[in-house]
Amino acid sequence: MKNRLKELRKAKKLSQKEFAKAFNDFMKNNIGCAVLDNNFKIKNIRQTTISRWESGKTPIPNKYYPALVHFFDVPLAYIQGASYSKKEIENIILNEVNLRLANRFINGEIEKNQLSIVLYDFLQIDKSNLKAYLNLCGKTVIEKQEIPVLSDELAKLLKRIYSFLFEDEAILSWDKKRVEDKVELDNFLFTIAKLNLDEANLSRLTLVGKWFEYGKFLEDYDSKGLDEVERALKHAKILNKNMEFNLHNSMLDDLKYSNDSTKILSSLKSYQYFIEYLISEVKSKMSILDAESKKENRNQQ
Repeated sequence: MKNRLKELRKAKKLSQKEFAKAFNDFMKNNIGCAVLDNNFKIKNIRQTTISRWESGKTPIPNKYYPALVHFFDVPLAYIQGASYSKKEIENIILNEVNLRLANRFINGEIEKNQLSIVLYDFLQIDKSNLKAYLNLCGKTVIEKQEIPVLSDELAKLLKRIYSFLFEDEAILSWDKKRVEDKVELDNFLFTIAKLNLDEANLSRLTLVGKWFEYGKFLEDYDSKGLDEVERALKHAKILNKNMEFNLHNSMLDDLKYSNDSTKILSSLKSYQYFIEYLISEVKSKMSILDAESKKENRNQQ
């Protein structure tokens, strides 16, 4: 495994001689990560030492790695050649985004990969991004049913749309084997993409949307104390925080599979009460919003 010392030195536009001086000065100014001899003096390096390290004739002593990590500001694994560079990891992520996004367009609901779904959903938040993507590769993914080639133009667009995927630098410390593990890479990218999708969606919620999304309607509903509703809910065994989801699915299941007419009617009645409650509450919320809007308009006049 060849180290990347030569690559890092050249990136800083330093000759071996210039690097030796700069690195020695760095250890002098950062004594906490400097290498000391038996007399507690800094063990400076020479140009010949760097030449041997870069060629692999002499392995870099472990005691110099802390200073090298801080000098170049890169992970240890990267200096050792065990991980990809930031640019290489960006390219790997862009290739994965291109593959997953195109799969979602081609396969639609059949594509069950979590990353594919969340990337697809995020793309559709901003219709201008969706239009730009389809203008670049729409015929390929929709008409030809092919994964588009990741051109420079497409890579630039995807990197702009999904810029948040490149802000988390935790992945820079991964070794090559871990980065190449598609399952782990997908899970990592999905976590970041899902978080940003949720934040984007929450910022778009209306007054009623926030009331519903944050579960406030459940608190209001529980406080109503409607005996008939409570009895129906207990009968259906769905008194929990997933009330809306469970009420709906329980009703459909009873309609489709139950032979007990009493149970079916109870489920329908529970759902009916819940929908009627939601309608009344939404009307109330909207009337408050309208009143606040009118008041604000009067104040502005």
